[in-house]
Amino acid sequence: MRYIIGSLAGASALALTLTSCAEVTTTQPEASIKWASCDSFTAQVTDFYKLMEMPSPTDGYEDRLQCGEVSVPLNYDDPKGRQLTIAVTKLAPENESTGYVLTNPGGPGLEGRTFPVMLAASPMRAVTEDLTLIGIDSRGTGGSTTVSCQGEESDVDPEAAVTEQLALAHAEHTAQRNQGCVDLDPEYVEQLTTQNIARDLDRVREALGAEKVSYFGVSWGTELGMEYLNAFPDRVDRMLLDSVMDVRQDITKSLDDIAAAVAAAPDPEPGTEDDTEGAEGAEGTEPGDTLAAAETFAPGSFDTRTAITCNAYGPTDAKAVWDDHGARTERLGADLQDRTAHPVSGELPGTSACAGWPFAAQPLQLSGKKFDNLQIVVHSGETVTPPVWGERAHELLGGSFTVVQNDQHGSLAYSDKAEEAVQFLVAGTPMK
Repeated sequence: MRYIIGSLAGASALALTLTSCAEVTTTQPEASIKWASCDSFTAQVTDFYKLMEMPSPTDGYEDRLQCGEVSVPLNYDDPKGRQLTIAVTKLAPENESTGYVLTNPGGPGLEGRTFPVMLAASPMRAVTEDLTLIGIDSRGTGGSTTVSCQGEESDVDPEAAVTEQLALAHAEHTAQRNQGCVDLDPEYVEQLTTQNIARDLDRVREALGAEKVSYFGVSWGTELGMEYLNAFPDRVDRMLLDSVMDVRQDITKSLDDIAAAVAAAPDPEPGTEDDTEGAEGAEGTEPGDTLAAAETFAPGSFDTRTAITCNAYGPTDAKAVWDDHGARTERLGADLQDRTAHPVSGELPGTSACAGWPFAAQPLQLSGKKFDNLQIVVHSGETVTPPVWGERAHELLGGSFTVVQNDQHGSLAYSDKAEEAVQFLVAGTPMK
């Protein structure tokens, strides 16, 4: 996919002009969220973490955490039509609130309502002293409106060596699986885009009664943040982006960058997990067979990730994907059996998760405007979102640029730059 620099004031992560649909707020909006206890939600989270023999991230924050819902249109071109519910949490600050920070932990497809308490338990905890943190389950995740998608069994034989014939056969299976999921609710799946999720963010802002909000996004959350900043620049106070996505959204070039970063990285220590597969896998894991957010806590949705990603990149040609994979591995002297980790990547090396996707790509558009209230953070040795992606975003969008000296994807909150990150959100002080 390409990016387009134009005169449009609203757009970024995936495509579609936003300005034609955005409602202009000229007066202070009225708060409309009915906040209530999070007892049911925290019980679900606790039960889930018990299965993993881990403490719940909500432990100790029950008295400060509240839950609510915001209604948004499925299709912003039809604002009075079918409505969706967006589930949100509010972590009250220790002192009197001086503003709101909307948050997104990445994915796409990760639930976001627990992210505020996770930040409160991290070295960035001071951000919760005076700012109100808002966790959001984006459409298609967690407690927000989703579609039930019964996944078929994978056709992948983990022991089989991948050949062109096997890759093409797997692509056909993926195409059938994708179409089967889309057919359950094509109207919904087609609207599962970053543009609409950015519009949903602004509905949350409006429902909070806030003229402006700040934003902290990690990994795919940076893509969402760039979309929101370009679409609604006058409604953003400060924006902090950690482990920034590739603004080009050209999958061949993105995979080239990832593969080159992996090839240049030192081999992992014996007995440790490969960071690339670990981080990418964590963002796309689904504990069950459905997308439906109902009675149990679901930390992530693989199918929502696929829908958002493929609505961005559009359908892929199986033969071209395989040929690109072969050329890339030959150029780098890599193994043809190694899968390059990216949300677009299929289960097998040299395949795509977007095979047979029925909707056209929505190319990324940027206004060309520079933003002084933007802080971009990259990690020097990481391979999930290579630092060059953040450099490109900085060149296009401006703002401040900081390199954390580690190789951990999305780890700003646990790095030696955590205090600086807090000061940026609290006071607008650029990180060093």
